[in-house]
Amino acid sequence: MFFNLFGSGKQEQIEEYAGKMAKAAIEDELDADMLEELIAFAKEKGLGNKQLAKAQALACDKAFEALYHDGYMDDDEYGLFADLLKLCYMMKEAEKYKYETISRRCNALFKIQEKGLLPKMDKEYANVKYRPGEELYFTSAARFMTPAKPVKREDSIIIAPGKPFKVGGWENHEDKSAWKEGEKGAFWMTSERLGFRSKEKKETIELSDLESAEIGQGPLCLYEKGKDATLAVAIDDYEMVGAILSNLMNPEK
Repeated sequence: MFFNLFGSGKQEQIEEYAGKMAKAAIEDELDADMLEELIAFAKEKGLGNKQLAKAQALACDKAFEALYHDGYMDDDEYGLFADLLKLCYMMKEAEKYKYETISRRCNALFKIQEKGLLPKMDKEYANVKYRPGEELYFTSAARFMTPAKPVKREDSIIIAPGKPFKVGGWENHEDKSAWKEGEKGAFWMTSERLGFRSKEKKETIELSDLESAEIGQGPLCLYEKGKDATLAVAIDDYEMVGAILSNLMNPEK
């Protein structure tokens, strides 16, 4: 699912090892006995270090596909996957980090949508003058966008009071001709405000003044009450922002 950077050869044995390891992880049976069985299997089949690394990466792919559903991983599923990663001793740390990052994100989406637990980030990550008690929930690199032609709002996914966002099963149908790229900067979202900051621009919207947000047609579009102008920014993770905004705009989920 993710990548294939490891040695070739003995594909059938690699597949079998991966299947055993993934099945044990999914069924919470990755104990000392199973570990010994996997070591014995690898020795018997003559799997080298690169082949073991490939087999363990494949086991992660198989386990992820089984544990991931509805756009996220719940706490138990995330725990099973994290335990599997700990035992992938032949994978390079950089490769394990990719699996750790995506599984952690999937679990964060579960916590936001199902438990109402918002991720609190280190405030130093965003150049914001915080108010007392204000928390930073999200920040990322972003690009300021302006419409090149009228935006078809009816085709967007709307997030607003009474219109919560559901993670998973959505797509961003971006029409690049509809938008003009502007300055690079950072998008941020706190418990009270959200905004965009660059060398030249400083845009802020109070959450209490936010009428709706839209995704699914390109950039994140934010509509402020009583104003026609739109704050539109291109970011990497629309789903995470959508989940957080949905929670903030629908607190009594």
